[in-house]
Amino acid sequence: MVVEDEAERPRRVCAIGEAKWRADPVGCEQLVRLRRLRSLLPAQQQPVRLLLFSRAGFEPALLREAAADPDAELIDLERLYLGD
Repeated sequence: MVVEDEAERPRRVCAIGEAKWRADPVGCEQLVRLRRLRSLLPAQQQPVRLLLFSRAGFEPALLREAAADPDAELIDLERLYLGD
């Protein structure tokens, strides 16, 4: 979880995420899980980003779903080490 903590302002969750170090690509169920967790947070002005990290990459369905969701970010090893 990434939290913004500025003086004179209430704390705000900026992002929640999950890292997977497994041999299989990550599927849509992980993004669904993060969305569910986000729904449990208090309402905020700005949306909470959803971050998924994976050693083995992502299933094609998840890639399509994340591409359509401006709040979702998928980070594989290449992106983690080399950047965008």
